[in-house]
Amino acid sequence: MKKIITYLVLIFVFIGNLANAQQNGWVSITTPTSFILFDISFPPGQSDIGYAVGMSSTYNGDGVILKTTDAGNTWVEISTGTIPGLEAVCFTDVNTGYAGGWQTYFIKTTDAGVTWTTQIIDPGIWYFRDIEFWDTNNGVAATADPDIYVTSDAGATWTLATGLSQNIQAVTYADASTLFVVGGDEKISKSTDGGQTWSSIYTGTFQYMFMGVEFLNANYGMVMGEDGKVMITSDGGSNWTNTNAGGYGLMRGAHIFNTDSAYVCGTPEELYKTLNGGTNWNSVWTGSNAAFYEVKFTDDNIGFVCGSQGTMLKNEPPFTADFSASTDTVCVGNTVDFTDLSAGGPTSWSWTFEGGTPATSTDQNPTITYNTAGDFDVTLEVSDGTNTNTLLVVDMIHVMVAPVAPVTPTGSTVLCGGSTAEYTTESVAGAVSYYWEVVPSDAGTISGTDTIGTFNADDSWTGDYTVKVKSTNFCGWGPFSNTLSCTLNFNPYAFQLSEGGGYCSGSNGIEITQDGSETGVDYELFLDGTTTGIVIAGTGSSISFGYQTGQGIYTVTGTAGTCSEFMIGTPYIFVEFVPEQATTPEGPATVCQASTTEYSTESIFASDTIYWSLTPVESGIITGSGENISITWDTDFTGVASLTTQGYNDCGFGNESDPLEITVSAIPSPVVDGLTLVCDEEESDYSTPDNPGSTYLWTVTGGDIVNGSGTYQITVLWGDPGIGNVEVSETIGDSCTGTSEQVEVTIDDCTGLDEITSSEFNIYPNPAKDMLNINFSVDLNDKYTITIQNLLGQITSTLTGVGTGEHQLQSINTSGMPKGQYIISIVSTNGSYAHENFIVIN
Repeated sequence: MKKIITYLVLIFVFIGNLANAQQNGWVSITTPTSFILFDISFPPGQSDIGYAVGMSSTYNGDGVILKTTDAGNTWVEISTGTIPGLEAVCFTDVNTGYAGGWQTYFIKTTDAGVTWTTQIIDPGIWYFRDIEFWDTNNGVAATADPDIYVTSDAGATWTLATGLSQNIQAVTYADASTLFVVGGDEKISKSTDGGQTWSSIYTGTFQYMFMGVEFLNANYGMVMGEDGKVMITSDGGSNWTNTNAGGYGLMRGAHIFNTDSAYVCGTPEELYKTLNGGTNWNSVWTGSNAAFYEVKFTDDNIGFVCGSQGTMLKNEPPFTADFSASTDTVCVGNTVDFTDLSAGGPTSWSWTFEGGTPATSTDQNPTITYNTAGDFDVTLEVSDGTNTNTLLVVDMIHVMVAPVAPVTPTGSTVLCGGSTAEYTTESVAGAVSYYWEVVPSDAGTISGTDTIGTFNADDSWTGDYTVKVKSTNFCGWGPFSNTLSCTLNFNPYAFQLSEGGGYCSGSNGIEITQDGSETGVDYELFLDGTTTGIVIAGTGSSISFGYQTGQGIYTVTGTAGTCSEFMIGTPYIFVEFVPEQATTPEGPATVCQASTTEYSTESIFASDTIYWSLTPVESGIITGSGENISITWDTDFTGVASLTTQGYNDCGFGNESDPLEITVSAIPSPVVDGLTLVCDEEESDYSTPDNPGSTYLWTVTGGDIVNGSGTYQITVLWGDPGIGNVEVSETIGDSCTGTSEQVEVTIDDCTGLDEITSSEFNIYPNPAKDMLNINFSVDLNDKYTITIQNLLGQITSTLTGVGTGEHQLQSINTSGMPKGQYIISIVSTNGSYAHENFIVIN
């Protein structure tokens, strides 16, 4: 169905008149109105009957409907003065049409405009801007609200479209489902479902008004607007190219003939034409009085432009001979129907048909028979009694016969089963396709529709076969070519070879086998493409090529007569060796019992597995595998352990690594030896047993270490009176550490005390076994107290007495005391004091 388009644009009224003007084939036509003619519509399929609508002003004026029945030469008013102003009209056939305008006015006629029926689409509509129908049933009506209403039942019902958010000036169909709408807010929207839903595809910078839109198809179209702006798209609106059709005019209407040729019109009184897709626009009508609103062409290519002040322009196509043919290609003996398309109203026709029967005709639309192959001219001369025009179309009609037989195919005449070959023939004049055939069909299949046929031979059939070809064209198939005789020979079956692999140096190698064979076929073994000299005759069962020691890729070819076939598989054989000697493990060489330490080794060449060995086995437990392990050392083991690694693969064990010797030590148990009762600002010595290889870390509170830090014995300068503490941590190796119990030290201010000199206080023997003698001197009648403490600060013995002023001797039985270190102290009431360390060796 031909697309039916109606445009509507609101514009200013220009005062003036066109009378009998003519420019570039366009002639002004007198109409019976001075109203603005906004829109024009000629029903499809003819050029005699047309309609134009308008109004007295650009805002809510009275309306007018004009009609012509003589191809636009004269127009009559069929309704005027008593109806609201109209801005849109669209006829779907000579009887059925629609018009719309102000005051919600929408009317329909089904009797060629004799009577009109008012339709209420929506009582809230301000006025209609545009009406457009694609066919009898499907159409849209655009309003100034702005809304678009859609019908699919010839206007019986209308539904409101969704998705629109813009001002509307014009709407157009691109195809049955695709529509475009433009507006004064420089926006373009698109629908792909017949106008039911819309989406915005372009928004400008609000510098221009878009007033018109026209599409040739779903891809190619134009949008017109201010300042002569014409935007062109060739991809359905995804991209636009800007052109200018008329300086600073306001372009509204357009008609597109093809992607090269189109008209646009606008204000003031401008009509432009392009012949190169909008690159250049040429003025074909220029004036200053009227405003042009629409340009339309009928199916007979008669053009009309309508505008303000009742302006109507008409463009009659020149007196020109033109025709078409029902086909341009026929077979010998068939006919062609010719149709006169001449413009300008010819009254006589003179045809000449080269190669046709009859060779001439004076009919307007003759039918001609062609009995001879070839390319033939057609000539038409037309006349109206005054004007004469002739059209010659050279080689218009192509008369064909079925193609001749192709030449005998060429190609391989001896093949092996399962192979592929190409056969060729020469091109045949007029042929459009080829058909290849192999006889018998059991020999294989052949495909191809041109001069090359591809043959895929059957892999189990043998014998003689033939190849032939024929061609076809518009007139049917030609005969087959002569046959090419060929032979298909037996080709060995492809059996599966065994896999390769590695073998240990010094062994027999890897056996290569084949899972089947055929009698009459010789199977030859190759290494890296070179024959090994081993050829095994097929037995009908699996075969062996023996054990192979050469390194490389093995292949096997089966040969029977002239045909050979590669067996399936490429065994790769290589030599394997026992792993290299492992490297000495890395990790701590001194550890503590019950601890866990990490060890590693380097990768071992050719090794599949790394074995770790720890001796003695009771020294600890190995966890992990590969190049990294950990050892949890036994809580009861001390001494030296040995750790080694060794690589393994299918060829055996490699040499063991040199051992890593690891010393496992017991957890140290240091004990602090020293005074637990001291005076402030006094130095005291503290010690723990000295073990070779150990390091010591002392912790003191209440005083400062002034000597021996990091050794087994320190000197502490005590600070303010109070309670102090001493402890020591002993570390063997990197991770074996033990910490002593914390010794509490009482720091006395010792106010008023005089230290008893060594000549006045001494003990013996030291070390003591059964008895410890104390020799001391205390002032006469001065009371004293003697205490003995162990290293934990516990008092084990206490003696009291009164001084004589002379040397005194006191003995203490030590036979019952545990062996170890002790501290003996003497303090008098007059403030004398002294202390010494001694050892019990029971």
